[in-house]
Amino acid sequence: MYQKDTLKIEQKSDTLKSIIIGDSQTPFVDNASEKVSRISTTSGMSSLWQGGKTVSWLILALEKYSTDSTVGNVVLCIGTNGGYSSKDNIEKLITLTKEKFPNSKLYAVQGSWGWGGIKDVTETKVRNYYKKYEELGVVIVEPPIGKIEPHGNKPIYKVIGKELDSLL
Repeated sequence: MYQKDTLKIEQKSDTLKSIIIGDSQTPFVDNASEKVSRISTTSGMSSLWQGGKTVSWLILALEKYSTDSTVGNVVLCIGTNGGYSSKDNIEKLITLTKEKFPNSKLYAVQGSWGWGGIKDVTETKVRNYYKKYEELGVVIVEPPIGKIEPHGNKPIYKVIGKELDSLL
């Protein structure tokens, strides 16, 4: 009897969606993964991703978003546009994401650095930033996007997409 119940739970979790939310790097990770998808390919608050946005923006978008129990995995792709600021309210982001997607496990894609307004940001700063996510129970995806200008179909996205697919 117990095994049947366990089997039903496993089958149910297999039908849950895996989504990715965040900033402009979100579509590139989405396109490289077979298992995650954006809510919509049109960016904006209702799809929970948009280029040039920060953790604060994602929190505002999540506050307006309805609870969705059909999501089993949420991949966060955010942090770059805020320069990996220690002022980002990561705790609120994680709490709110868990509230809006109560059946989900959370993952974070580590962003890029060394270009534009973050040209002086180091890999150490980026990795330390995502340690806060990990402390809150988020699975950190390796490797980071890295020291590149991240816009475009870069080879690193295939590596990240493959890693995500192996984790989900």
